[in-house]
Amino acid sequence: MPRKVKYDPNFVLTPEIRAYIEKFGYGKASEEYGQSYQRLYYLYHKEEKPEEEVAHPPPFHIDSLPDDEPSAEELIQRALDTWRRKKIHHDASSIIPVQCKADGPFGIAFVGDPHIDDMGCNWEALLHDLKMMRDANMMGICVGDITNNWVGRLMKKYADQETTRKQAIKLIEWFFKGCGVHWLAIIGGNHDIWNTDGGDVNQFMFRQEAGVYKNHGVRLKIQMPNNINFKVNCRHDYTGHSQWNEAHAMSKAARFGDDDVYVAGHRHNSAYQMIKRHETGRIAHAVRVSGYKEIDDFAEQKGFRDHTIFRSMVFIVDPTQTDPLRFCKPVFDMEEAKEEILWKKKKK
Repeated sequence: MPRKVKYDPNFVLTPEIRAYIEKFGYGKASEEYGQSYQRLYYLYHKEEKPEEEVAHPPPFHIDSLPDDEPSAEELIQRALDTWRRKKIHHDASSIIPVQCKADGPFGIAFVGDPHIDDMGCNWEALLHDLKMMRDANMMGICVGDITNNWVGRLMKKYADQETTRKQAIKLIEWFFKGCGVHWLAIIGGNHDIWNTDGGDVNQFMFRQEAGVYKNHGVRLKIQMPNNINFKVNCRHDYTGHSQWNEAHAMSKAARFGDDDVYVAGHRHNSAYQMIKRHETGRIAHAVRVSGYKEIDDFAEQKGFRDHTIFRSMVFIVDPTQTDPLRFCKPVFDMEEAKEEILWKKKKK
C-alpha cells in the first residue's frame, strides 16, 4: 500500500534519493519517500545556484573629483535670485511711467511698419512723415518691423532685395539715432525678433536712447505737469480678427482695458474705431497703422486688396482740455497734425 503523500518543507533530495529516482522513476520514488510526483520532479531538475564569487577590493584609490555642477541648494538659490530679478522687471515694465515735459499741447505719432530695407518701402512718404514729426517736436512710437530681417526659408528673399543685412543695420542705426525723431518707444515686431540668436541688434543700438525698446508691445503712462495721465497701449499686433472690421483686435482690447489708446501695426492695413466704456464713461481709441511697405509680392501672391488709408497717425493731446474729444484728438495726416500742434502751441 503506497504511503500517504504529505508535504514536508524540510525534505531534501539526497544523492541516494536522486539515484533511486534515476533507477525506478518519480512514481516509485513518490510512494517510497512520501512526497508528491511534482515535488520530486521540481527538486530533481532544480539547478543549484553557483556560489557567489568573493569580491576583491581594487589595489588602488582615487579621491573623488570636485563636482563641476552646482549643488541642488545652489541651483535653488540661483533660481530664486533669478525669479526675484525677473519679477521686479516684469512689474516695473507692466506699465512704464513717462514724465512728460511738454508745456501745453503735444503730439504722439504712431509710425507704421517701416521695413526700411525692403525695395517696396515708400521712402518718399517715410521721409516726409519723419520731417513732420521733427518740425512739431512730436514724440514717436514705432509699432515694429523696422527691417525684413529674413530668416530660415525666407532668407532666399534676400536675392530679391538690393539692401544687404549689413546695409540694413546701418539703416536701423539711422532710423533710431540719425533721423532726428525723439523716439518715446520702439516695438520689436515679428521680423525684428527673427534671427536674434546672436543678440538683438535693435535692442543693442537703442540701449542708450531716452525711450524704451520692448518686444511685442509696451504700455506707457504719460504723466503731465497738471497731474493728468495719458495711457498708451501699443503692440505690434493684438489677438483677434474680423474680415469686416480691421480695428476689431484693438477695439476688443479697448473694451476690456483702461488705457486711452490702443495701437497696432503688422497687418499692413489701416483702421480706426472709437470705444466708449459704459461702466466708466471713458473714451478709448483703437487704431491700426499700415506702414510703408507698399509694394509687396506676398500681398500680390495672396491677392490682398489695398486697405491702406494712413501709414502713420498722430494723437494730439491737450492736457488743458476736460472734454475727452478735445483732450485726445486723432489726426490721420501727419502734415495736418504738425500744423495743428504748432498752431495750438502758438495760440497758447
